Amino acid sequence: MKIKVSKKNLQSMLLKVQGFTEKKSTLPVLGHVLLETGDNKLNIKATDLNVSIEVSAYSRVDEHGSCSVSARSFLDIVRELPDEDLDLSTHENQTISIESDKIKNDKDQINLKIMDSAEFPLVDFSDISDGHHIDIETFGSMIEQTSFSINTDDEEESKYNLEGALLITGSDENGAYIDMSTTDTRRMSLARRYIHEIPAMDEGIIVTKKGVQELKKLIDAPEQNPFLLLTRDSIFFVSDDTKATVRLIDGKFPDYNKVMDISAYPIHTTMDVSEFMRALRVCSAMVSGVSNCVRFSFKKDETILFADNPDQGKVE
Repeated sequence: MKIKVSKKNLQSMLLKVQGFTEKKSTLPVLGHVLLETGDNKLNIKATDLNVSIEVSAYSRVDEHGSCSVSARSFLDIVRELPDEDLDLSTHENQTISIESDKIKNDKDQINLKIMDSAEFPLVDFSDISDGHHIDIETFGSMIEQTSFSINTDDEEESKYNLEGALLITGSDENGAYIDMSTTDTRRMSLARRYIHEIPAMDEGIIVTKKGVQELKKLIDAPEQNPFLLLTRDSIFFVSDDTKATVRLIDGKFPDYNKVMDISAYPIHTTMDVSEFMRALRVCSAMVSGVSNCVRFSFKKDETILFADNPDQGKVE
């Protein structure tokens, strides 16, 4: 392989795919990215077997080829190089060299070890077909409203799969909808959006925590002509130069309908959001590892927030 690509494009591509690699796996190749040449372009792929991505950018291809290289090491080096075109060449001694006019003038040498591309897992997006289109802003807002309550305790013992977001579809008097629900056992979040198409999901599908995080990054990025496609097994993100997929998993999830049913809570109070947040911020100054909670007392015409820290004082 022998190509010339701009440092800016290469760095942007490597930054985008970093989150799709797996650094803790017993398979070293999952911490690599796959470089492949196309027609006047460079493709970079990454996967941890559950989430996968392919990004493309223009490059001058003098000799076609492919290889895999450490994602983190490659990015760390490219980030420090001068902002000019870079020459990438693979060699028979299983290395890839990085050169530019400035590097040659400084007589620097940069060679990274590579692995055979045949060892890299297959990343194939040819099955992007008959799925259900979901408005990208709609899906992004659902993630924003629920991702904070995804379980982050890897040691949590539970009969439920809580380390992700449940996607489930249904219909009511207002039409077809899709729900996204998350919980960490201490709080539960639900975002519902009404949609025109309604894919069959039975009891729901779970999007892994990593999948939620990487989809949100792509949704927030300035992509050209992006769209989301939901199938029974995957969520696809597609734009002009990026293709990504998140594999959906079957798993048991708490019945959020019972928790979110307002009629199940006959006693309720209404308060001004800004006043509530101000009071909560004052109380949070007293919260510590020793007393990590704020007590609420509800009376007829007022709600009292109380926090006590043995080392600092009390707030009410």
